[in-house]
Amino acid sequence: MKLHLLALLATTALAGCATTGGVTPSEVAEQTATVATAATGDVDPAPAETPQIGSFGFDIAGMNRAVEPGDNFYEYANGTWAKTTPIPADKSNYGMFTMLADLSLERSREILEEAARAPGSKIGDFYSSFIDRAAVNAAGIEPIQPTLQKIEEAGDKAALTALMGDLARMGVSAPFGNYVDSDDKNPDAAIFQFSQGGLGLPDRDYYLSNDAALVEKRNAYRNYLTQLFTLAGEPNAAARAAAVLALETDIAEVHWTRVESRDATKTYNKLTLAQLEGSAPAFAWDPYFDAIGVARQSNVIVRQPSAVAGTAKLLAAAPVNVLKDYLWLHTLDAYAPY
Repeated sequence: MKLHLLALLATTALAGCATTGGVTPSEVAEQTATVATAATGDVDPAPAETPQIGSFGFDIAGMNRAVEPGDNFYEYANGTWAKTTPIPADKSNYGMFTMLADLSLERSREILEEAARAPGSKIGDFYSSFIDRAAVNAAGIEPIQPTLQKIEEAGDKAALTALMGDLARMGVSAPFGNYVDSDDKNPDAAIFQFSQGGLGLPDRDYYLSNDAALVEKRNAYRNYLTQLFTLAGEPNAAARAAAVLALETDIAEVHWTRVESRDATKTYNKLTLAQLEGSAPAFAWDPYFDAIGVARQSNVIVRQPSAVAGTAKLLAAAPVNVLKDYLWLHTLDAYAPY
């Protein structure tokens, strides 16, 4: 459970304890009621310039004074709160930062709803169109059809790799992860970075493990891919979904483990584009580089070189129709929430 941030507690709690002598029993009771109400998500925030809890902003009632602060400071500062505060049914964890996030979302919604009532407001019109579920459902997959049509009409693998780059710019993370971030060894500079990607399930274990729970999830994923094809009105949905799952399983085979991917030294590999191309020469890198906008970069960081190269080799060898279905499904999956 995510509760108060410990780094903040060290100062906040001590400040609160310093004023304990001035807190009356009624104030403690008031704080207890306020925090209990806040836990249900149904409390109006106090004005920003005033304490949100009690007269000084710290939850005295949430402490566990039976524990010595030197033995377990977290329990001392939060013990009663953690024991008595329920996690709301719609959340997996709860704490003050969750409350702040909920408050920010509520305030953002109020701003957008006000904008939606203002004639000519672009953000208001955009928000109104987004929440118009009837119109969204009536449109079905029609808004994404031009992209799906481009995939269908791609004549060769070079055209498909160019589309992979276009899709990456649309938020479809297949077959690689692409992003710009700080250079770990030159923090004054930003650099384009490649990482392994292209899987619909969280990581390689979901494809390769024989653990019963993961096998169940893998089967559910196969059914989901079949459903995407079916809802899009495509024939042979089950067979095509199985072929895509087989391709993703091959990609999972070359992926690094989570432990390997957390190694800051192993994942820092600054390569030229020529070096990246040389790792999998059968893959049509040039149209991909052009599409994602890195063709003129002198260097890129490749987080998992063998996985990126291995994935590129698999895509170069895969049948064109399977590649098209692979991109189709990842596009539909990425835009299904909308």
